[in-house]
Amino acid sequence: MKMNNLKLFDIKFTGLNNGTHRFQYHIDQSFLSEFAYDEAEKCDIEIDVKMNKSDNMLAFHIHSKGFINIPCDVSNEMYDQAVERTQEFLIKFGEEYNDERDDLIILPYNEHKYNIAQQIYENIILSIPMKRVHPDIISGKMKTNNTDYIINADDLDIDKKEPKEKDIDPRWEVLKKLLTDKKK
Repeated sequence: MKMNNLKLFDIKFTGLNNGTHRFQYHIDQSFLSEFAYDEAEKCDIEIDVKMNKSDNMLAFHIHSKGFINIPCDVSNEMYDQAVERTQEFLIKFGEEYNDERDDLIILPYNEHKYNIAQQIYENIILSIPMKRVHPDIISGKMKTNNTDYIINADDLDIDKKEPKEKDIDPRWEVLKKLLTDKKK
């Protein structure tokens, strides 16, 4: 996808009737490359955009769902991360362009289209978890030198993904008994 292919994401709202309009896009790696995002090897994401047009405002609802192939922070192995996110924002009209707020964009009165590519990109990137861990590390199928330092498998109950209760030092049990006896 070349930079001028981002024109595919132009939404021409002039001439559309008031009401809800729907736009659908399929995102692959070439879209992310346009924004110089090179951490992913591939992606397959469906984007559903609903635009509600009124006389003085455009309300957008963007929903993305799919997967992105990214490196694991622990093993550096590539894996498919499921992504899904919803984002909403408004476009109002004013004297000059202003996008200082995430949820409100001001377009000049004379504009007749808006390119939604930046919002789609942000929606995808924000759907990627901050801590990226390969599912095989969580399930215990993959072992690396880093795994023991990051995830102590003995402390995890793999099915519940919660810490197991450790054996309590008997000296603490005596202290707990003192507290409970005092309450009686």
